[in-house]
Amino acid sequence: MLLFKVSLIGVLFASISFCSYQTHTLNLLISLEAVMLCLLLFSFSISSMFGMSSHLFLVLLTFAACEAALGLSLLVSMLRLRGNDLVTALSSLSF
Repeated sequence: MLLFKVSLIGVLFASISFCSYQTHTLNLLISLEAVMLCLLLFSFSISSMFGMSSHLFLVLLTFAACEAALGLSLLVSMLRLRGNDLVTALSSLSF
């Protein structure tokens, strides 16, 4: 039950940090990874509390790995094109 509460509090704080730190892309990616880590913890605690299988945990782990790889590749390409990782540079349409 403690793991369940910790994961819910973690999702709340990670979501707040995702919404508040919107200047750099790296900050957004780290906050997004924190949200995914807390969701993984949440799915693991739910599956262990109710005795379910861990298929949801494995699916979320796969999505988290793909999201991290895609985010880092976008960050590297944005740094090569723009020279910075500001979110405002990402939202402009002029390449």
